[in-house]
Amino acid sequence: MSTMEKKTTTMKWYVVRAQSNREKSVSERLRKESEKGEMMGKIGQVLVPLEKSFFMKDNKKVMKEKVMYPGYIFVETSQVGELKQLIKTINGATGFLTNRAGDIQALTQAEVNKMMGEHEANETKEVSNTFCINEEVKVCDGPFNGFKGIVESVDEEKQKVKVGVLIFGRKTLVELGLLQILKSED
Repeated sequence: MSTMEKKTTTMKWYVVRAQSNREKSVSERLRKESEKGEMMGKIGQVLVPLEKSFFMKDNKKVMKEKVMYPGYIFVETSQVGELKQLIKTINGATGFLTNRAGDIQALTQAEVNKMMGEHEANETKEVSNTFCINEEVKVCDGPFNGFKGIVESVDEEKQKVKVGVLIFGRKTLVELGLLQILKSED
């Protein structure tokens, strides 16, 4: 038990460079290698921070994942030399991120905290459509689906919009989420 605890405390974070758009496949290969053979227990976490965003397409809410740091994978390891040899065998991986002298350097704790914080903060981030007050919009979700209205107020922080909708000939304020309305095409 004490050797296992010692291994986890001696692991440091490093940045592995990868070809753009191949970060996920390289990270999956690194994870698989860490579960078998010589690298078992020598690689901690392998992270590709993703930013999840939501948008409306054909009146449906669609999620899209975008890599926050294109071309980079964050790896926690205690065996840099062995990992360097493994990276040479993985298609799409180009090596470690180094300083100007060519030395592999671990990330500082502040850099790790920033990367982890941004990774967790962007899990629920939604792309907001910017709506202006007095702009005509169409409701595309919820009980008022198909209604048109005028934007009365916008709360970007809560991701809510108050829309004045005509119901039975009377203007009624309805609070909707940003993803429940679309800019009117008329």
